[in-house]
Amino acid sequence: MASASRPFGVTSGHRSRRFLATRTTLLNIRGGAVHESQTISDLESRLQTAALQNKLTVIDFTVNLRCGPCKQIAPIYKDLSDEYGSRAQFLKVDVDTNQAAAQKFKVSSMPTFLFIKGGEVVDQMVGANPQRLRELIDELAF
Repeated sequence: MASASRPFGVTSGHRSRRFLATRTTLLNIRGGAVHESQTISDLESRLQTAALQNKLTVIDFTVNLRCGPCKQIAPIYKDLSDEYGSRAQFLKVDVDTNQAAAQKFKVSSMPTFLFIKGGEVVDQMVGANPQRLRELIDELAF
């Protein structure tokens, strides 16, 4: 018998709930204020636009399917994009599909967050540290 509190008829199983939570997170990111740059030209275009507006750009370099810390910080990154979306542009780059972007910015660890303002990298954070991510956005977005 399916419980009313469990969506999609999931009745039991830790694995099922974890999968559902991950799937929901990925769908929310696609529909939120985080824009996924799948090509280097798209990324460069978005960076140029932000530079002209003197707007902070935060780029989350991630590997969607194989990175536990990437999955943990994804919903926090989306929440921060909702909160700071008027002051900063939030981008996501899956290095499996956009290796050129990772090479251009010399990113080798995931997750890596780059903070770009005026066309220049002004800071970088490696790892899934929500408090530090918020601090950097607070500091650089104003």
